[in-house]
Amino acid sequence: MNTRGRHLNWRYHRLYKRIIRAACGKLYRDSGRDIRSSIMVAGTARSGTTWLASIIASRRRCRIMFEPFNPRKVEAFRQFHYFQYMRPAEENNGLWSYCQKVFTGDIRHGWIDREVDTIFPKYRVIKEIRANLFLNWMHNRFPEVPLLFIMRHPCAVVLSRMQLEWATDTDIDSFLSQPQLVDDFLAEKMDVIRRAQTVEEKHAIIWCISNLVPIRQFGSNGLNVIFYETLCAQPEREVPRIFKTIGYECEAATLASVNQPSITAVGTSAIVTGDNLVTAWKNRLSPRQISNILSVVQDFELDHIYGDSATPLVTQFS
Repeated sequence: MNTRGRHLNWRYHRLYKRIIRAACGKLYRDSGRDIRSSIMVAGTARSGTTWLASIIASRRRCRIMFEPFNPRKVEAFRQFHYFQYMRPAEENNGLWSYCQKVFTGDIRHGWIDREVDTIFPKYRVIKEIRANLFLNWMHNRFPEVPLLFIMRHPCAVVLSRMQLEWATDTDIDSFLSQPQLVDDFLAEKMDVIRRAQTVEEKHAIIWCISNLVPIRQFGSNGLNVIFYETLCAQPEREVPRIFKTIGYECEAATLASVNQPSITAVGTSAIVTGDNLVTAWKNRLSPRQISNILSVVQDFELDHIYGDSATPLVTQFS
């Protein structure tokens, strides 16, 4: 299929999904309150969280709960930071109560239910990009909820954020406004953060902090990492592994969903344009931009994950 055909197919698919979700988002009945029916999919913005959630939901009657931990969109979460940080042993009854509502499905909201496409869901997939800094805290309190953490190359994430003209300074301010986060993870990186002047460097800062905290807090215990690039290149291996991790059987037809653009894909996304899903950033970012991004990643001591390779250099964290 040529570029025009792919683009038209994407537009049709997106319109169809929007019509279905507009109806189902209001009519669905999520009556099961068993926490074990929930699955958590987390990662940084533009890392593939929506795509991964859609793959899981493609063969299961799932209510996809879209970013319930966004305080700018969900009033019930407004008391918390945009990127809330929690120490693993810290107590917070308000956050626990809200998580309980999310994992039992006991919350309805236009923003959260924007991707529901079934009337009678049997499972819930919580897709989230702002919970990274309290994932370990959450996992300790809700261990029965399977957790998947998707990672994508920093250059690919930064490119996607730049194409959407997303904010940088306000995101970084949310990190720096939390003294405990600064004390625990950022105090030694303040010079790196202050030196960041270009747009790509600031987006790289956001990628680094969003991944540094869960990687360090979990260590080798409990963080099920899915690499975007590996999922693209080896879906026949990765998709069954994902379903095994969350405790469900993978059907052969599930693999077909890997090639479907997610609802958050845009016209410049590689899956729409036909570019290579893994290496497209190499042609769209300048050598200087790539160098700036990778320099920030190195300063945060996360360069062992990708380095200058388009594919991950590690398979797990220790």
